[in-house]
Amino acid sequence: MSEFIQHLQANYSTLRKSEKKIADYLQQHAQERLDFSITELARRLEVSETTVSRFCRVIGLQGFQDLKLSMAASLNLNGSDDFKNIPPTIHEKDTTPEIGRKLSESLAGSIAKTQQSLNVEDMDKAIEAIARARQIYIYGIGGSAVIAQAAHHLFTKAGLNCVIYTDGYMQTVSASMLKPKTVAVGVSNTGITKHVVDAVKIAAKKGAITISLTSDRDSPLGRASKICLASPVEYMDTPLYGGAIDAKVCQLYLVDLLYLGVLFKLGKPLKRNLKTTAYALGTYYNPIGMQL
Repeated sequence: MSEFIQHLQANYSTLRKSEKKIADYLQQHAQERLDFSITELARRLEVSETTVSRFCRVIGLQGFQDLKLSMAASLNLNGSDDFKNIPPTIHEKDTTPEIGRKLSESLAGSIAKTQQSLNVEDMDKAIEAIARARQIYIYGIGGSAVIAQAAHHLFTKAGLNCVIYTDGYMQTVSASMLKPKTVAVGVSNTGITKHVVDAVKIAAKKGAITISLTSDRDSPLGRASKICLASPVEYMDTPLYGGAIDAKVCQLYLVDLLYLGVLFKLGKPLKRNLKTTAYALGTYYNPIGMQL
């Protein structure tokens, strides 16, 4: 039994009748992610959203997002408390071929679910915004910085005016200088990385179009952005345990889709830019002298 469920049980007698309905549901679904909104949970349990919010505070949480993260952190689908953020089908005693097969199946499944849950309207809006942007700012920290760097690399090689900041200090500074017709992209799988959320909020106040890459539309980052590109919430990271393998693949899929959409929308100019950057790399950087 996880510490979170034990905490629920220890405080159960202090809860109101309506709050106990929530506690009962969480205990009955302790091995599942809370992968829906506060509105949906309230509807399912026939309580008000205010009751859900009050329940979160009563058990010592800051809000519904904190509850979702606590449930995710308490999952123990691998039968071990030692390893978090790995696909639940993979176990310590699996052989290397077994791990390889299970990992391949898990990653393929995560991409398929991301595609199936894709909000095409939001993706098209993001493609349009980046294609029209005078400058693109990308923000990410920790594991999400890897996703941010991948996006920066693709857009820069295609000749777009794109910069990346992976520390909170420069994210705050740069966001404060944004202007209309610029785009700020915030990357955080959990959607609660404070500096990234703050940078996106600042950018929005400055008139920039804001885009988020996260697994939870209801997270602070999802709510702070004008356009939210969300991967399935079931692949949300367990905070502080390093980036989940599935989560990275989901978000890289969204980055690649966004890149291809911009590439095809702008067409010939970006084709020329890719040839120019490829020639520069082949002439000045490539160590083996490959001819392009």
